[in-house]
Amino acid sequence: MTAEEQILTTYQNIEIGNALKVVRPTLGNDAGVALYRLLRLVALEDIIGRGASGAAYLAGKKLGVSLGLKKLEDFLQLCADLKIGIIEVPVATEARIHVDVYECITCSGLETVGRPICHFEGGLIAGAVESITGSRVRAREITCIGGLGDEACGFDLDLG
Repeated sequence: MTAEEQILTTYQNIEIGNALKVVRPTLGNDAGVALYRLLRLVALEDIIGRGASGAAYLAGKKLGVSLGLKKLEDFLQLCADLKIGIIEVPVATEARIHVDVYECITCSGLETVGRPICHFEGGLIAGAVESITGSRVRAREITCIGGLGDEACGFDLDLG
């Protein structure tokens, strides 16, 4: 067996629980927001180009679904624990939900770039809500702090 074949046969996806096991006795469990932004906004956009937004949305949605959450409170607690942002849900009906993210990890503090950029957060929210409600969910970012200069990143979620 070649080295490449061996790598392919031993390849395993890294599961969420394993990824969250952080042991850094000196540096601690937290990494800076700047590192996340360099990966998400600079490196991925440089490698993928305009498709980075779609990839970020799909990655967030897949993660949101795979969390297997059953209650909105659990999702809000996860966002608080991971410091994704301060989440508020001012509108929640059977057909539509609106979610605002203040101090968004992706864009809060950036100079405006003229377009919404928080696709990962939109996907994560859509995936979590899909898991919680059992309905198919699509999120659309309508306001963005760093992207458009708004006070919050706002997402309209369509259920159904």
